[in-house]
Parts: sequence; C-alpha cells; structure tokens
Amino acid sequence: MRRMNRAPPLEAPVTLLPLPRPLMTGEVLDAAYRLFRAGLLRTLPYSGIAVLVLELPTLYSALFGGSSFVAGGALGGGFQEQIVRAAAPSDSTLVFVCALLLSVLMFGVIMLRLSAVSRGERPRFRREIVTALKRWPAALLATLAALGFPLLIYGLASAINPFFAMEIVFLLALPMLWPMALFIVALPAFWCDGLGPFAAIARAVRVSRRRTWRIIGALLATACMVTVFYVLSAIITTVAGSLFASADLFLLAMVRSLLGLVIGAFGVPFVLAMLVVAYEDLKLRDAERRGVRA
Repeated sequence: MRRMNRAPPLEAPVTLLPLPRPLMTGEVLDAAYRLFRAGLLRTLPYSGIAVLVLELPTLYSALFGGSSFVAGGALGGGFQEQIVRAAAPSDSTLVFVCALLLSVLMFGVIMLRLSAVSRGERPRFRREIVTALKRWPAALLATLAALGFPLLIYGLASAINPFFAMEIVFLLALPMLWPMALFIVALPAFWCDGLGPFAAIARAVRVSRRRTWRIIGALLATACMVTVFYVLSAIITTVAGSLFASADLFLLAMVRSLLGLVIGAFGVPFVLAMLVVAYEDLKLRDAERRGVRA
C-alpha cells in the first residue's frame, strides 16, 4: 500500500516555457531567475569561457603588449592604474575581432542551452555546438543588431576614459535605452526560434515597438542587479589596495580582473535568461494582440 501511495519521481524538470500568460516586469525577472537557477551548472563553463574571451583584448594588452602599470596616487583609498605602453594597433585589432567572433559563438551556445532547459528538454552539447557553428556567420548580424548599441556605448566610454568606463556607460545609456530595447530581443529570436538574422530583427521590432517600456524596465533592473556585484568587487579591490599599499599594482589589477571574470560568468547566463523570458512574454502579448484584432 505504501508503494502504491508514493508519487512517482519527476523524470524531467518542470518546463518554464511556453508562458501560460503575459507577465509583469517583476514576474519576468522572477521567471528569469528560475531559468538561471535551473541552467546555472549547465551553462557556467560556457559563460566563463565567454567572459574570458571578452577579456582577451585587455589581457593581451596587459600581458603581451609591453604594458606597465604606474601608480597615479590614491583617490578615495584606491589606486588609479595607467597603462603606459599599449600593444601594437594591428595586433590589438586582430585580438578584438577574434574575441568578438568567439563571444558570438559562446552566446549562441548558452542561449540554445537555456532554451532547452526552459522547455524541459535534455541539453546535448553536440547538437548545440553544431547548430551554433552552422549559424555562426548569420549570428554576427543578429548579435550586432541586438547588442550593437550596448557595445557602442561601452566602446565610447572606454575611449573617453577606460578606468571609469562603467560610470560613463550609465550616462551614455540613457538616450540609447529606446533603440536598445527595440532590437535587443533579436538575439533570442534568432537562436531560440531559429529565424534568419533579418527575420529575427524584424520580429524583435514588431513585438517590442509597442512595449519598449516593459523591456526597458527589465533591462534596468537586470543592470542594477549585475552592477551591485561589480561595485562590490571594486570595493574589495580598493580595500585590498589600501591595506597592502606596497603590493604590486599589476597583481591588484589581475585580482580585479579575476573578480570581474567570476562575476561575469554568473552575470552572462542571467542576462541571457532574462532576454529569453522577456522575448517569450513580448511574443505572447503580440500574438494575443493580433488574435484580438483578427
């Protein structure tokens, strides 16, 4: 009797998608966190590689470009680092292009895995990597459309002052929020629905144009959550610099980079999970709107 009354164990995780109804902004973040938690261990190796790839230009300049770090004086208890000599422009450009190409591939693998986890499917590395490699050239267009504005903002901020890039990003991001919200869901449209790059961009514009404030709210909330951890790492580095004033500045910079890598390895899958859920929510709202009108 006891054996008959026992409930059978679940063989597959409860699916998060498709959504049963349109979600509010807070519910989008909650669903994104549940997706992030369900796929964290399955995506963490790939997100770590993706963040490391994004740091390749900085690491190359620091390690192989003959760069040296000079103390600029204490400001609020922290050190200002100044790169005296940079790598050759041609080498830096090549490293940047390689980092961009590899990061597009890794973002695709992570998003394919999150999509599989959200639907209760068993992730398969071979299928995901083959799909990502086949769609790699087209993914460049979709990724550029989805993340072009954030990359442009960060590039301008780094060109103005590379040591206060994050602060300048927030100032430059305000006028860019509307076009960013309009195109950013092209990334999940391309990878999760298997659309072509131009079809993904067109769908992103269609589902987002009447609901840009919803995606802006989700983007701002996600950015605030991720920024808290980056600020915490900066505080830890500043405190370490003040406690160990005689420490090598290169070592302190490497510690800060390692903390950034760790935080980024957790932040990337969370941001991509938010995009997946937000896209499904916008797509459901658009389908309901067109159904009512029809």
